Amino acid sequence: MNLSKPLPPPLVPGDGIGVWAPASAPRWEEVERGVEVLRRAGFMVKLAANVGTKTGYLAGSDGERLGGLSELLDSGCKALWAVRGGYGVMRLLPAIPWDVLAGWGGFLIGYSDITALHAAALERLPYATLHGPMITSLGRSAEATARVLGFLQGQVPSVLFRFSQQKVLRAGVARGFLMGGNLSLLASLVGTPFEPPWEGAVVALEDVEEPGYRLDRMLTQLALAGRWERVAAVVVGKMARCGRGEASFREAWHRRLLEVVPEGCPVVVDLPFGHVRRNLAFPLGVGVVLDTEKGVLTMEGACA
Repeated sequence: MNLSKPLPPPLVPGDGIGVWAPASAPRWEEVERGVEVLRRAGFMVKLAANVGTKTGYLAGSDGERLGGLSELLDSGCKALWAVRGGYGVMRLLPAIPWDVLAGWGGFLIGYSDITALHAAALERLPYATLHGPMITSLGRSAEATARVLGFLQGQVPSVLFRFSQQKVLRAGVARGFLMGGNLSLLASLVGTPFEPPWEGAVVALEDVEEPGYRLDRMLTQLALAGRWERVAAVVVGKMARCGRGEASFREAWHRRLLEVVPEGCPVVVDLPFGHVRRNLAFPLGVGVVLDTEKGVLTMEGACA
């Protein structure tokens, strides 16, 4: 699949950013800290009504969370930024007004549970989306905060990631479109109408607090579904707090990756994204080139 999308038009000081809670409820003090970062950067900030709502493990009912999305789209904001992850986005996918979002044309930002939104957007929206820190994470890492704000303002690096040869599990050069995010979400979407396209993808993976056998099961599920045989390359971020207490977790994880990903498909690990402070933003849906000899993942022309 020849999928390569432009980024949305860049924001300028005074533009509005909508803060949405599509999944679990945040801690209010973390919301305030993140909002202050955006305001200091010169943006107007609009909070969806459900940001302060908590219903069990969700930030309000499905209707309240969808209502928050509609409220922000009506407000004229130029970006929709998830306040936090957790769980809940998958429940909203069938009811999201994709045609309205496509016409809106702004930035969608987040990671973890927001992977479901990124995945569904690949074949429904005309612009790339942004895998990056949540509102509640802003300010924890100066580098990560500057990077995601830079993307919003049109400061787009041609090299998304640089890496040493120690991070190369399988060498090679691959060209494709960047897709992925949280491994658990990608596995959960298989067979649904919202599963992302895999053919020709450079797949980014990360996860958090998963034991080794569950990661193995997810990799195996995707293998049995024939997904790995379609991809161009695999780039792995941080598997934060995964395999705790398992002495050989890292070796077993790397070995299983190489078993399921076909020969000839480059694999790189331990890039700086995921459930860590240094969670560097990158766009999904853009064309990229992975060159392990040069140690770079480079973005092809993707600016609107």
